[in-house]
Amino acid sequence: MGLIRQLDMELFGGCNYACQMCPQGFEDGREKEFKKSLKWENFIKIVDDAISQGVESISVHGGGEATLHKKFIDCIKYIKSKGIKCVSFSNGYTLNQKLCKEISTSGIDVFRISVIGYNPEKYHEWMKMDAFDRVRENVKSLVELCKGTNTEIHSNHLITDNDNREYEVEQYRKNWVDYTGTKAEVWMMHNWSGDYDVPYKRRKEDRRGCGRPFSKILQVRAGGLDKHQGAVVPCCMILGNDAAATLGHLDDQTIEEVLNGEKYEELKKAHREERFDDISYCKDCDQLWHVPESLVWTNIEERKYKQSKMIADLEIA
Repeated sequence: MGLIRQLDMELFGGCNYACQMCPQGFEDGREKEFKKSLKWENFIKIVDDAISQGVESISVHGGGEATLHKKFIDCIKYIKSKGIKCVSFSNGYTLNQKLCKEISTSGIDVFRISVIGYNPEKYHEWMKMDAFDRVRENVKSLVELCKGTNTEIHSNHLITDNDNREYEVEQYRKNWVDYTGTKAEVWMMHNWSGDYDVPYKRRKEDRRGCGRPFSKILQVRAGGLDKHQGAVVPCCMILGNDAAATLGHLDDQTIEEVLNGEKYEELKKAHREERFDDISYCKDCDQLWHVPESLVWTNIEERKYKQSKMIADLEIA
């Protein structure tokens, strides 16, 4: 049995957006050593290593905009040539007709669009771009092009006002889902490992392990420390704290070496013992609480209403 089931691999660490709730948009921004483009040879090395460790699904996204990688489509095609499920994420801004056609013929299984803001005003408030209509039309075109293929187009949305969840869901459904034809999920907002203050207060004594250090999901960044690439980090929620959370680098280590390394073992031990305050990038993370209402609404049959994002999809080793 292999060491991993899912690989979340960042192709490009920079972004063309600076969203309000994302570390990419914070005043200090993301650490510059992680705003890198993953080299093709490192991409191949990591994918092949993941396949040798039993990976079933590879997501080519992370904290940056994946479509800005010069070999974005080539990366998808390489993964699909190996018979592996492939998923990606985008803010949708770059989806011109040429790229939409390339995506529709790439073989990618799921292409997700991240949209925060159910109308032009809210979109600008949260995503800091006047691109509501542009992105909506881009997505609608992509959905049309992918009809008759095995590629699903999903849109992911966040609740921006906890007191108006029902209204926001209604507006997302009307302005995005019904208009573009996407499959969709509407989630509660998270706090990026404590770096963003969400309006959901919880008691520290109610924390419990999120399960992620023991799962078969591997999170890999495009950049890394000391000019390395392919930094392995515990999860996607530590964006903005990548340097402190780096557990190894896959440009010169194997997946097995990193997962069995001292840093990874220390992280797992701390979680087993619930010593969350000893981990700078874990201690304030809202993923340490069980929140069954995290998934507010979805029209995807295999997803569950009121599903908790922390535990869902984790295969605990």
